[in-house]
Amino acid sequence: MGNIPNKRSNPVGTNNRLVTLTDKEKLWQLECADKSIPYSKYKTVWTCNFGWLLISHEQVHTKSCISYQFSLWKPKPESESESLEVINLPPLKLKPKQTIVAGNLLSPPGNPGSIMVILFEENLGYIIYYRFGDRQWSSIWFRKEIADYDEDAIEQCSITYCEGKLYAATVEKGYLMVIEEDSSKNLKLSPLNCELPTTFSPWNYRDKYLLDFRGQLICVEFTWGGVNYEDVLDIDVSRLELSGNGKRWVWVESVEDQAFFISENYAFSCPVNEPEIEEGHIYLFRNKRFYSISIKDKSFSASQPVQNLSESKNKPFLFMRDLIRLCNSTQAKPQHPISKLEEGIVIEDNNEARENNLCHLPYDVLGFIAKKLHPVDYFNFRSLCHNFRLVAPCIKWREASFKLQFPSLCPWLVFSRRNSCATHSFIDPHYSSREYLIKIPEDLLHGKVRYSKDGWLLICSPSFMFFYNPFTKETKEFPQGAGEYNCCLSYGLSSSPALDDSILIGNSYDHIYYFCRREGVWIIYHFPDFIYFKRNHNSPIYFGGAFYFLGRDGKVAVFRMNDDGQVSWTILEELESPCDNFCCNYLLECGGNLLSVFVVDQLVYVYKLNLTAVMTWEKVTSLGNHALFVSPLSSFSVISDSSDMKNKVYFPKLYGMEMVYYCLITDKFYTCGNKEILADFNNTTEFLYSTWIEPRWQ
Repeated sequence: MGNIPNKRSNPVGTNNRLVTLTDKEKLWQLECADKSIPYSKYKTVWTCNFGWLLISHEQVHTKSCISYQFSLWKPKPESESESLEVINLPPLKLKPKQTIVAGNLLSPPGNPGSIMVILFEENLGYIIYYRFGDRQWSSIWFRKEIADYDEDAIEQCSITYCEGKLYAATVEKGYLMVIEEDSSKNLKLSPLNCELPTTFSPWNYRDKYLLDFRGQLICVEFTWGGVNYEDVLDIDVSRLELSGNGKRWVWVESVEDQAFFISENYAFSCPVNEPEIEEGHIYLFRNKRFYSISIKDKSFSASQPVQNLSESKNKPFLFMRDLIRLCNSTQAKPQHPISKLEEGIVIEDNNEARENNLCHLPYDVLGFIAKKLHPVDYFNFRSLCHNFRLVAPCIKWREASFKLQFPSLCPWLVFSRRNSCATHSFIDPHYSSREYLIKIPEDLLHGKVRYSKDGWLLICSPSFMFFYNPFTKETKEFPQGAGEYNCCLSYGLSSSPALDDSILIGNSYDHIYYFCRREGVWIIYHFPDFIYFKRNHNSPIYFGGAFYFLGRDGKVAVFRMNDDGQVSWTILEELESPCDNFCCNYLLECGGNLLSVFVVDQLVYVYKLNLTAVMTWEKVTSLGNHALFVSPLSSFSVISDSSDMKNKVYFPKLYGMEMVYYCLITDKFYTCGNKEILADFNNTTEFLYSTWIEPRWQ
């Protein structure tokens, strides 16, 4: 990890101008240049290839046809004296019901007779193409070619040119097609007998992009969630591997020397040509936000919404210049100092140079000091010298042979930094400049953390569900059942997983899945008005004998099981959301009260549910001795024994190497270590599937 680099990409476009990304005051900024897209006020950018943009002007509608005007445009940097290059293609007239959904470039201008531009029409199922030098467009009907595979059209963003072939995927099932010229120069579309990769994900709001990476076909899949579907919930990168007569998608764990750029209609890879652009990252502009996503670390950073785009009728686009001009460069970034906790054995740095006069104290005095230490201090204590390791034995969590008198009461942030999920990383807010690794059992490899409670993690994969305590190494497996139990939107637990009467519920789009450890079976509940509740991926909270859900619109719903076994699902229609225009929200229990947390730009609001006859939310200005730890996967409160943590809301975000929290007293964001004031979440990093865990050492 480390400070999030401030990026700048070769030009990013918005409405009728180019915009470039600059690093000003460590914030993502957009600056408009003076160059305008030529000749037209409203445009669509369909693709970027060979250093050219394929753009279309505003459509002209009549009763008999729809007229399109396509152009090729090659922007030039201001340092070059040559004029802008624009090639207007012949006008294209379509029937009123026909709609262009995608377009691509197969070759640059200047190759007479070659197919240069190809368009996909959705409603009637035509491929429309233009050969350089022709006076008009040509077309073929492709619907019959995909009828045996998919009844739908070609996916708009799943089209790319790679190694002389154009690859496209169908919308509904993701069947991959290849489009190329045969020996007679006729255009043909043929199935590749391969589907786009399908990843294990509980959410169905996804985008898939195809792109060319050094002659390999790459599929990038984003999963979105949150209040406005602006939160990155998951990211998977795969490449198509051809082996003999077989084809399969292989997981890509990292990318060297290049970065991926995602626009609305297309994607491309590009060598890292500036120090501010980092290799192995995906850069994306979506919903007025700029995202930087690390493929290797599974982390992302997002800007605040770019306000100056609000009145634009066009959408931003990304442009790649001719690769001939690009060169490779890399930039190292700082990392957390790391201690590893592997199979219950602590491995620390062995730095005898840090030895000091404490080493000369009697062994019984050193042992007394060691048992009084915070766990993180204990790890550091052992790393100082040989004598300290003699009096402070390595803690074997399975045997619990050596116990600390003051185990940590502060929640830790847990996440998996690597795609393999072989280790979990832990960061204590008190020592956020240091990161600890715990190797997880082989049975849990490739699982994802989905929930946390009382020191336990719920880890799910397509084939298993486990509760796992990373500190004691204890596991509790769920009985095998249908796969839908493993991929709910969110999970909630009534009590510690160690108790036999604990109840786990899973929240899906259509059902609630209910599991009681004592009964040992899953029960599925469906309610007629369940689909009307705007479900979020935040965890539900067990409060007052029922599970409470907080929706994307701030509404609350309650799932209750009565003593007679009857269940009910109630949307509290009379309880209005206490906040408007928020970007994220959380629900948790604190001191016997049900609290909600709403983040609005630069402010955080906390409310308490008044459970009178007429339920209302009351604003909270003080948490007393409590601190709140919130994340989409799980949120809870703790009674802080440190004045530094009281009246604060901790988020699963890092600024450089420091945790980020919000103080209710000052109404400002801060970093934990150096207390630096932050305006908002700009330039902070969040790891996918990260959450808070309460350490349970015994």
